[in-house]
Amino acid sequence: MKINELEKELQRPYGAAEGTRVFRTVLPGILADFLKMYKKAAAESTVQEEYHLEDGKGTIVLSAVKTGGEPAIEAAFRA
Repeated sequence: MKINELEKELQRPYGAAEGTRVFRTVLPGILADFLKMYKKAAAESTVQEEYHLEDGKGTIVLSAVKTGGEPAIEAAFRA
């Protein structure tokens, strides 16, 4: 799924309001960290990182193939 679809996935275990809060407050830091790893990766390699939420309700997985352009980041949420 794309990053913007992740908000709805987070609303399943958290509820609408709390899922949106997690998306807006936690995701920017996760994205910043992922982009650092992406920049360090070799060309044409797949970058995948897992981020475990502190409350233990799930894991956000981000992945992208490093190309010359902007990363097409795929996201997944595992409860």
